[in-house]
Amino acid sequence: METQTQKRFKIWQWRTIIVTMFGYAFFYFVRKNFSFAMPGLAAEYGISNTSFGIILAIVGLIYGFSRFLNGILADRMNARYHMSLGLLLCALASLAFGFAPHLLGIEIGVAPHILVVAFAILLVLNNIFQGSGFPPCARLLSHWIPPQELATKMSIWNTSHSIGASLLAILCGFIMGTMGVNVSNDSKAVEKITYNYVSKNFKDDVKKSSHHIAKVNSIDIKESEDGYLVYANYTYRSNYEAGKQVCTVYDFSHENFLAVQKAMEGKEEVEPAEIAAECDIPEPQAKALQSIVARSEHTGAWQWCFWIPGLIAMLGALGLFVFLRDTPKSVGLPELEMTKTSLDNDSQNANARRAYVQKMVYKNPIIWVLAIANFFVYVVRFSVLDWGPKFLIEARDLSYATAGGAVAIFEIFGIIGMLVAGWATDKFFDGKAHRTCLWCMVGAALFMTIFYFLPQDIEPMVLICVLAMAGFCIYGPQALIGIAAANQATKKAAATANGLVGIFGYLSVFVSGLGVGVLVDHFGWNYVFIGMIAMAVVGALVFLSIWKARRDGYEKANQL
Repeated sequence: METQTQKRFKIWQWRTIIVTMFGYAFFYFVRKNFSFAMPGLAAEYGISNTSFGIILAIVGLIYGFSRFLNGILADRMNARYHMSLGLLLCALASLAFGFAPHLLGIEIGVAPHILVVAFAILLVLNNIFQGSGFPPCARLLSHWIPPQELATKMSIWNTSHSIGASLLAILCGFIMGTMGVNVSNDSKAVEKITYNYVSKNFKDDVKKSSHHIAKVNSIDIKESEDGYLVYANYTYRSNYEAGKQVCTVYDFSHENFLAVQKAMEGKEEVEPAEIAAECDIPEPQAKALQSIVARSEHTGAWQWCFWIPGLIAMLGALGLFVFLRDTPKSVGLPELEMTKTSLDNDSQNANARRAYVQKMVYKNPIIWVLAIANFFVYVVRFSVLDWGPKFLIEARDLSYATAGGAVAIFEIFGIIGMLVAGWATDKFFDGKAHRTCLWCMVGAALFMTIFYFLPQDIEPMVLICVLAMAGFCIYGPQALIGIAAANQATKKAAATANGLVGIFGYLSVFVSGLGVGVLVDHFGWNYVFIGMIAMAVVGALVFLSIWKARRDGYEKANQL
């Protein structure tokens, strides 16, 4: 390549990296906002963790197959139109989600099935459109970046989803804690929010209130003249030996609601134990009423978690259309010399393309091993990303703002981890991304184990730092698997390979979505972390099985 052409190529290379980075970050604005809206949806409509888990599993699976089909399409379509149109449709689906209760004429209370179905349909549509985010990027980057630089530069690009998710976490944390309508003066509305909370979440509050409680057997709610009487039936482990049945009655009267509201007034954060002492009520009840007060003062805030990111994403779609272009050929530049394949001169031959994709993707054992490894990586990643805010609020008693900040820090450390992993791959492992992935999964298992054994009363900052280090480790493989798949399949089938690998990643939602929801509802959060640690260990073993694999498949491709 001539000097002037090289200089122009570099400019376009970095323009493509930066534009697609911002574009993919905006996809996350209208994809992960549902996770931050879940506490509000649970409070206002009584949707259970199991229901959330089913929805997350369905939409995750839909996204996986959409990404696969869009991968096949991306290898044949102009990325500029593909990506910008997909983001616009995602933004419209997000806006519609926020308006769903208004359009159906449904107010707060126990949600009718039609509302849950409407939510599920809109999330399914959104995830169908979300599949047009990553595949065009995988195709573009393998055309613009040589294999020996792909790990470093694509790791820089991969920070896009962490940037998007961390900015979204901060935005939605702010929205959930400041926006919405204050209905705390409406006793009927407060009663509905109270019923939703105690019927779905109060069992966990009781279980965590004492390590002597072995099992919460049932929660019975009876309406009183001034609210609800909640009968908590549980097995008490006396001196860690013989159990005995206990029934404690908690009084969720409007009078106690007002007392807790007064105790919280003017304070950014207050411990449930302080509220319990000040209001002379049991700690589980204080914690529950604290959440009920917060949601009654910000009713409908969850809708803004869809409206504001939706509008931002619409602007992002416009930016993609204006600034993005396709492959080097589309701007009059030559293709990279070291990425030439047997298909370059025969790209219009359908039979030749089909045979090429079959050999480089579907009959390539390394692609299949990467796909299986991706399943375990995504179980750990999505368990934290999808359930993190809810876990930190319910299991560790953090505020909405602190939980949002914790997930944002998790993402920021993920960015650093991706950059370090990409640099280490090219610097120490000759571009062999699968080797870096092995060590990253070992680190993820280690830090999730430390997190599991941290005491309940540990300082929040220690909790957040350990979780952040787990993010540092897990985001390396998340980025590098796509890089490894692109290199193994070559630029002519990079999007298809990433689509196939992506299906396995999003099959993980049966574990990270439905599995986590069921575990939390029936056994508690501790079992979730045991499962995540096990998944990280198995993932490391899968990467170990391809330790001796080559860096890329260009030599194999030219043997066709």
